[in-house]
Amino acid sequence: MNITRRCFGFLAVGGLMVPTLPVFAKAPFAGAQAASLHRRKVGSLEVTVVSDGWLPLETKLFTGDAGSAAKTLEANFLPADKVPTSVNAWLVNTGDKLILVDTGAANVLAPTLGQLVKNLAATGVDPGAVDMVVLTHMHPDHVAGLLTADKKIAFPNATVHVNEAEYGFWTSAEIYAKAGDSQPFFDIARNSTLPYMDAGRLVQFKDGAGFAPGVTAIAATGHTAGHTMVRVASGGDALLLVGDIVHSAALQFAEPDRAIAFDTDQTAAIASRKRVFDMAAAERLTIAGAHLPFPGLGHVAKTQAGYVYTPVEWAGANL
Repeated sequence: MNITRRCFGFLAVGGLMVPTLPVFAKAPFAGAQAASLHRRKVGSLEVTVVSDGWLPLETKLFTGDAGSAAKTLEANFLPADKVPTSVNAWLVNTGDKLILVDTGAANVLAPTLGQLVKNLAATGVDPGAVDMVVLTHMHPDHVAGLLTADKKIAFPNATVHVNEAEYGFWTSAEIYAKAGDSQPFFDIARNSTLPYMDAGRLVQFKDGAGFAPGVTAIAATGHTAGHTMVRVASGGDALLLVGDIVHSAALQFAEPDRAIAFDTDQTAAIASRKRVFDMAAAERLTIAGAHLPFPGLGHVAKTQAGYVYTPVEWAGANL
């Protein structure tokens, strides 16, 4: 093969022409992930999973045998003490409305959270374009994103919809007085929703409420007093947004009797989890979890001892 100037550059060294390989610039380290988004068609509707980030969830918060939990986590290649846990929200596009289900934590919890608005922007959606916010419940990582970092309304044209029992619980002066160390949770819930209430843009709903054609509330109480799932259905397809039915895929599918310290009523939360898992398995529903590993979409199958979770496979560029 003839070596020509087209193949190599040449460098004069001591009167000789020495061929040199071309020098390529090295790419800098990115230092950050791309926007955490995942879209899924549900009939004529489109659902976008929007990450708010993640937080370290302490294993000691779960009930049941701690040693067994540690072994299960390690078998799943997870830390035994603090598990990185996704915080997911969902944007439902009906064609006529943009419905945001949950809002993330803004800046009130871990510094790894508060990414929702930035990730929404990557979809081309400005917060002002959101018509409706539906809250699965009023814990900080679901409600605090209603406000900006400087405590202004984050979604200026949206109405906020929350289960009436949920709103009543978190705004009750009597319950607040007995809440002890949990009072900061109440403060965040109240303060995040108050500006919308004052503006006449907070709506309390009952179980079964419809937010748009094919978008319906389903009660799943226990984790909180009015914890609500959202069923998105169209054209024979369905996606069940289960909220906080499950906090750890590794622990709570195999052992659904494991509750978490944040459950208002642990017995009711366990019963709701099993009922939802049974329904998802029997109907072969796709579920979406707020704390399942991003994008948190998958299926549930029943086993002799418990359940197994299978994530939905990546489907490529086209929906």
